[in-house]
Amino acid sequence: MGIIETLLESSSHAIITMDSEGIITHINSQAMERFGLINHSSYSHPAGRIEEGDIVIIADTALGRDDDNFTLEQLESLGISDKFIRYGDMLVAVAEFGTEKNRRPAMWKSIKRGDSDFLHLETNIDGTDITVSINGRTADVKVHGICYSISYFQSIVQTVILDGKTHQVKFWNEKGYSARKEGIGSLLREGGSFIAKSPNFKVQVIDYHFSEFFEGKQFESDLRAIIDGDIQKCENREYEVNGYQLIASILPIKNDGGGVTGIVVKFRRIEDIKATITERNEAIKAAEKNYRSEYLSENIDKNDNDEADFLRIFGNGRDMMDIKRSAYKLARLSCSILITGESGTGKTRMAKAISSVQIRKGPFIHVDCSTIAPTLFESEMFGYVSGAFTGANPKGKAGFFEEADGGTIFLDEIGELPPDIQAKLLNVIQNKTVYRVGSTRPIPVDVRIIAATNRDLRRGVSEGWFRTDLHYRLSAFTIELPPLRECSEDIIFLIDSLMGEMRKKYGASEKYLSGEAFQKLLSYEWPGNIRELENVLERAVALTDSEIIYPEHLHIEEGISHLTLRDRLKKEEKRIIEAALLKAKGNRSAAMRELGITKTIFYEKLKEYSIK
Repeated sequence: MGIIETLLESSSHAIITMDSEGIITHINSQAMERFGLINHSSYSHPAGRIEEGDIVIIADTALGRDDDNFTLEQLESLGISDKFIRYGDMLVAVAEFGTEKNRRPAMWKSIKRGDSDFLHLETNIDGTDITVSINGRTADVKVHGICYSISYFQSIVQTVILDGKTHQVKFWNEKGYSARKEGIGSLLREGGSFIAKSPNFKVQVIDYHFSEFFEGKQFESDLRAIIDGDIQKCENREYEVNGYQLIASILPIKNDGGGVTGIVVKFRRIEDIKATITERNEAIKAAEKNYRSEYLSENIDKNDNDEADFLRIFGNGRDMMDIKRSAYKLARLSCSILITGESGTGKTRMAKAISSVQIRKGPFIHVDCSTIAPTLFESEMFGYVSGAFTGANPKGKAGFFEEADGGTIFLDEIGELPPDIQAKLLNVIQNKTVYRVGSTRPIPVDVRIIAATNRDLRRGVSEGWFRTDLHYRLSAFTIELPPLRECSEDIIFLIDSLMGEMRKKYGASEKYLSGEAFQKLLSYEWPGNIRELENVLERAVALTDSEIIYPEHLHIEEGISHLTLRDRLKKEEKRIIEAALLKAKGNRSAAMRELGITKTIFYEKLKEYSIK
């Protein structure tokens, strides 16, 4: 193997190189695999063609959308004519090839795709049992005790052909039939001939023009444009080649004079990307399930639907699970709650979650204290009567506290309230009554207060800008939300959860993050916390045209952090060890017991992180 071949084989991409005339010069194993140009079956069949009287067995997961573009018209040529069959339907069929005269009747079943993932047909022809089925993710034909199967992600057509006289298998499909022009559609269009198959055979493509094996109008157009010098290159573009959806880059090879002497095409199938993403998401969900079962409070009813809703917020790292466990307990009480944390850490999300599982079933009223002018605060919060001031509604108006009666009022950014307003709020909390502006009649209110702030209220008390008594009333039960940079275990779950929300919001069920984009999100420190992450993902899902979201689609600040997930976890591990030592006042034995690790591991970590 030469240097070029070695380099191509070491790449994680499928790569094809060709000269300026489109003649294939190199192709790596990944490309051969992706287009099915390698046969891994243990079975063989010789070269041949479809003959009159041959029995054609078909399992098509999406008629007309399969890799071979098998059409309704071609179905009719096999004696299958059904006005109820539509483009995109699932179909299983057994038919005889040849002229209508003396042809045995075809058998088939069809169903609208989406109504079911399963379709099954059994028959016997002259003593030969035939089973053809679509089973969720495979298209299968079973004959003579052997199952010929093709797995699929979106659409595919499986074809098996029996000799009309012997009923022995003379042809079957594997993936890659479109490159070999051996899909049933191609066989019917192009004369019915097919190549021989033997275990581990490889289709010879070197020195052939790429159009012999690969078809795609836009791909061919861009390829020609690069060869002619009309465009410089194409990177990470979506193409349909041989019915496969690809993410491909077409890059020119130039001589010293700038002329194009060759082309490099590197690509990944969207099907493969999605399969990887699916595996990743399943792993995330499995980890999430483990966290839930291991760290969920024993006091939470396992059959409580409220609990399930509560668990969907934030992540499922150990620290966050402890926070959610405490928050869930507080939600079941009638006490006031103060939620603290940096901007964007999810204080509003937590308040809504608490409100959703609390015993109270009244309304949830969200009040952003930072947006209400001091002169309007009293009338907005407590309401007013007719004629209370110039411009007042003649009928008067109920304030936020009255609207929240029987439910929850969420006072967001409470640290922004001026001292005189703080005093009036304290009076409401203590007396459970409000006075509308312009009235002396007390109005009783039964309201649970949840407050939130990104400011240090203890410092506010010492500096005099926040009332001590109000702070005491609000802070008896406090939930402190950590910044996202300290929650390395949670960010993976958050990305998965928020992507699900965004796909649903924008009707983009097929949009996914590439591995590179996912890593970019993991390596960023998120100074804007969950809100920033949410905004970045929403923008990417809403504005990206392709199904796959790549790093360039993520509009985040560069240069803040490029830590890998491993580095982030190490950083967090160091912080935990230092915190344990601080708690133990430097006593290493006590710190080891607190952490639950052996002496050997403990001292290895001290050395690794240079902890004194």
